Amino acid sequence: MSEALFQPGQMIFREGDTTQEAYRILKGRVEISIAGEGKSVILAQLGEGDIFGEMAMVDERPRSASAQALEVTECEVLTAENFNEAVLQRPEILIPYLASFFERLRTANDRLRMEMRLRAQAEQKAATPNPAAPTARVVVAPVAKPIAPPSIEMTRVAAPAPTAAAEAPAPVAPPPEGGYQSVVLTACNDHARARLPESSVTIQKFPFRIGRKHDTPGKGATVFASNDLPIGDDKPYQISRNHCSIEREGDHFFVRDRGSSLGTVVNEAAIGLAENALTQDLRGGENQILLGSDDSQFRFKVTLS
Repeated sequence: MSEALFQPGQMIFREGDTTQEAYRILKGRVEISIAGEGKSVILAQLGEGDIFGEMAMVDERPRSASAQALEVTECEVLTAENFNEAVLQRPEILIPYLASFFERLRTANDRLRMEMRLRAQAEQKAATPNPAAPTARVVVAPVAKPIAPPSIEMTRVAAPAPTAAAEAPAPVAPPPEGGYQSVVLTACNDHARARLPESSVTIQKFPFRIGRKHDTPGKGATVFASNDLPIGDDKPYQISRNHCSIEREGDHFFVRDRGSSLGTVVNEAAIGLAENALTQDLRGGENQILLGSDDSQFRFKVTLS
């Protein structure tokens, strides 16, 4: 295992490269992006402690995105050989990497479950006979493209289009020219405010992961829970160990439910494994976020400006 220093603007690796090292940020910030139509699309802005590039070490595929230092950045560099040696000799140093692997797998698993449910709903709808229509053989096409390998990728997924009887949600206005410059999370009540480290949290890294605080370090929970904002909660829990995250894709910001038990509500739109959507776009200005059930006291405001 070694360390590397990158200067502002320096490319660490490019999309399509065949390098296979994994990196952990010790100091600084790194931007992850992919090539879009005429410009790069930002997928993540990572900070101290974050892991990136690890999936290439595992699946030996070309890089799915590019990584660039945003400022002077120091990284720990892990090769496949380093990983194998650490498993046998110093497994404790792999905990951050394992936590990152589990996060990727959770995301891929949630997306797969959602795709299977939507496909089953589409097949059931297509198989329901319509008395007014002539009998014909029904061919059902998949409702979503196959799930890609668990990696940093474009994963902003909208809910399926509402039926005629359902009221369509209000469209989210496009971001302003130059994008949003500030993302701030604030508690909306005393219960939530008492559990934040500060009265408001300025979010400067994406994804920004939120989950239940674990008060007994050293019990292995850090392998299964990786959060930038751990929030204290008491039984019966409203907040799951891995609850939700605030993410960006290009100039769009959105909330992802990370497989929470009770779900997440963003501007009155419910997301989670019990719903038909895992993500919900954030709009400019104030957004209301509820963690847990309808009577949860964990109510927050996320302001984009």
